[in-house]
Amino acid sequence: MGLGGRTAAARAFRVLVAGFATTAAVALLGTVAVTAVPPVMRSVRSPAPTTSHSPARQTAWTSPMDFDIGVAYDATARDIAQVAVGGTSIELTLSNLWGNGTITFGSVTVGIQQSGVNVVPGSILPVTFGRTSRSVTIPARDSVASDPVAIVVHAGERLSVSLWEKGPATVSAHFCCVGRIDSYGTSDGGGDLTSSPTAAGFNPVLASPDMRWLSAIAVSGSPARGTVVALGDSITEGFGYQNNGFGWPSALESRLARLAPSEQVAVVNEGITGNTLTVFPTGTSYEYTSGGLPGISRLGPDALSLPGVKDVVLFLGTNDIWFGAGGETGHPIPPYGTASAIEAGMQAVIAATHAHGTKIFGVTLLPRASSNGVNNEKPEAWTPAEQATLSAVDSWMLAPGSGFDGVINLAAVMGDVYDGTCKPNAPYPPYYTADNLHPNIAGQTVMADAIPTTLFGIPQAPQLPQRIAATPTPRCRGAVQAQDALALGRKPAS
Repeated sequence: MGLGGRTAAARAFRVLVAGFATTAAVALLGTVAVTAVPPVMRSVRSPAPTTSHSPARQTAWTSPMDFDIGVAYDATARDIAQVAVGGTSIELTLSNLWGNGTITFGSVTVGIQQSGVNVVPGSILPVTFGRTSRSVTIPARDSVASDPVAIVVHAGERLSVSLWEKGPATVSAHFCCVGRIDSYGTSDGGGDLTSSPTAAGFNPVLASPDMRWLSAIAVSGSPARGTVVALGDSITEGFGYQNNGFGWPSALESRLARLAPSEQVAVVNEGITGNTLTVFPTGTSYEYTSGGLPGISRLGPDALSLPGVKDVVLFLGTNDIWFGAGGETGHPIPPYGTASAIEAGMQAVIAATHAHGTKIFGVTLLPRASSNGVNNEKPEAWTPAEQATLSAVDSWMLAPGSGFDGVINLAAVMGDVYDGTCKPNAPYPPYYTADNLHPNIAGQTVMADAIPTTLFGIPQAPQLPQRIAATPTPRCRGAVQAQDALALGRKPAS
């Protein structure tokens, strides 16, 4: 199958489980040497000087690999990546996580996206590996980091990374949403188009929601203070009808952009639709056919091993409950998805993160409700017993002694405690898509506003204007908790 393709069965399965999130792991980033490649000359300002708070290298963009979309041969992929912070050089990480054998890239380039598949003329630079080689071979289930490429990039800039694979080779991919993930490709036999700035030879289709092989970009020379990894599921990823990949990390980046460059952190999105926190039961194939590796397994490669990571935000567990209660099969698999199992998984993640010398912040699981099946999705039941399990996990997280360095109570903000209603364990409809699971853009925005950026050792970033007017219900305890949570997102550091 060509780079623009995916089997109908695979697509249907991904839509079926699109309410949940799972991410595949990427291997540790290696140490590489600087290459003498001249920077691209553009009429834009230089990045602000690096401060003493800034790590030498920090991750500015990520895309987890959670699936494979078949085999490609002699084809070029062109992935578009928007970096969160600027710098004076970059390093790419390429993943062969889902490959059954080695993959060889005969040529890799990077340039500045002009529009769609087109690259700004004159901006394309070669990418090398192992100090000098233009090609690289990656073993199955492994990844590789490139040599640094001297190119001045700015916060919010969209890079165009082109990869020619000789093939045949498995296409490791991350599937999300057109809008946040834009990727283009040739058909099999399309050859090496990595140095071409035009759309000629690429398939004349809309951007694909499959990011192929490119899993991370790190920058050097940035004034930002490091990287915060959002490790989550589809809620973090930004899945949802009309969201176009807009998740709370996107909104949080908009808040951070209002700070001075030297006061910012880079927030990278490691959310995967269908992801669970704990290891899926033995004998199942879900993580290998759709959802990717569970959070507890991918914590190291998808978070702790990334350059410049200072904090992890963990937002996983709702899918464990749903699958444990039967998921789309309707057949429960106890004790998977119990409150105690999820809490034990969180404790394991906390311990591993602290052992790495990194802080970790937990996010309470959001209220949800049954879906009648909208936007071509399968109807999904959410029972009172499942909600009780979710509430138990949230209570444990908020109680003293969980081990988190802080807990962000987004569940309080998203409850139905506005406009005269007082149902904190039910979703507030104006903040959700019609599936009663995924926050819409208004919900994602209010969640980002409730995150105190002071947790990350930076000033409190200004909150964003809210998309809808939600009036807290008088004399409703849940409404008071929602107001308190939002107030933490604007309270200056003490």
